Amino acid sequence: MRYREFLQESNITKLAALGQYLIGRANDKNATSKLSVDAFLSIAQKMGIPLDVDSLTDMVQTGELQNIVDTMSGNEIKFKSAKTVDADPTLSIDRARNVVNNMAKRAMNNRK
Repeated sequence: MRYREFLQESNITKLAALGQYLIGRANDKNATSKLSVDAFLSIAQKMGIPLDVDSLTDMVQTGELQNIVDTMSGNEIKFKSAKTVDADPTLSIDRARNVVNNMAKRAMNNRK
């Protein structure tokens, strides 16, 4: 695997996590999970992900974000509902918590 491929995979993972976070926030407030494309790009760029409208459009069209993004039209991006995301075992909240817990344990073990 090349460094560039690893970096891109990492960015897709970050975007998926961002999308999942936004879906969860919308679910907490019983709101629809949609956002302007500009706002989504701004958040992604603040997370250190080099992303522009063309790249995001390509990712949506090729299905790289198919588990997160429902539709993207004009200047609005609509995310899938929390029920749809929870039905996907690769994006399970429990699985995400387990991954984070395991990473934290490894980090603590490395400090010893």
